[in-house]
Amino acid sequence: MEFLAFIGSAMLFATFALTVLFILVMVSSRLSMLILLVVPLLAVIILPGTTLAFLSYRHFLFADGLVPVNNFHILVTVWSTLLGIIIYTEFLTWYLKSGKKKLAGSQKNRSPAQIRGMLNRSVLKAKEILAKRG
Repeated sequence: MEFLAFIGSAMLFATFALTVLFILVMVSSRLSMLILLVVPLLAVIILPGTTLAFLSYRHFLFADGLVPVNNFHILVTVWSTLLGIIIYTEFLTWYLKSGKKKLAGSQKNRSPAQIRGMLNRSVLKAKEILAKRG
């Protein structure tokens, strides 16, 4: 019976995580963040007894029975992992967008001769620095 409860819990958490990741990739990171937070809260509000019984189900014990691992602990692990992924993708998207704007703005009205001159100056500067350091 314990094995079936573990399989059922794992399937539920995997479905939840895959749904959030699917929404993150296909729709939006803000919607996936909203679903990540709202679905467990709605489950607690709509079915409090069932949800609390599910979240408090103990799978195993660590440290000679001193530290229980419940479904709530697994949910917090899934939450933190998915929040990290969502925040990382938001930061990466922002960084890539701001980098392209700066790059496009910095080389907007330059001729090829100006760009070659800048590269030559950069190469000469690098050679000077390397010559000084030996």
